[in-house]
Amino acid sequence: MKPWYFESNIEEKIRIEMQNRGMRLGVDFVIQYPLKHSFILDIAFPDQNLAVELDGEYWHSLKKNKKRDHMKDNILEKEGWTLIRISEHSINQDVSGCVDFVLNKLHNETP
Repeated sequence: MKPWYFESNIEEKIRIEMQNRGMRLGVDFVIQYPLKHSFILDIAFPDQNLAVELDGEYWHSLKKNKKRDHMKDNILEKEGWTLIRISEHSINQDVSGCVDFVLNKLHNETP
């Protein structure tokens, strides 16, 4: 069954890896989590204020998108979120290691 939201290849890889580890979509984590300021987080752990942004190489290399990412990062930080950015290259090289990193951050820095 196709998800209701658009999911890039790297988002799908991370989601599947997290689900393979027993994490439940919509319970343990949320995909395409909307925030005020019209931002959407790729993956969020709202109860822990942990945001995970998955940066595709093309999209996030564009100057206008780098500026938007920087602004988004600043707003999230001011609102008490911890932000993790993971590159497409890292996900394609070691999706398991990327999820390990997120889970370590999640379990070591909860409010």
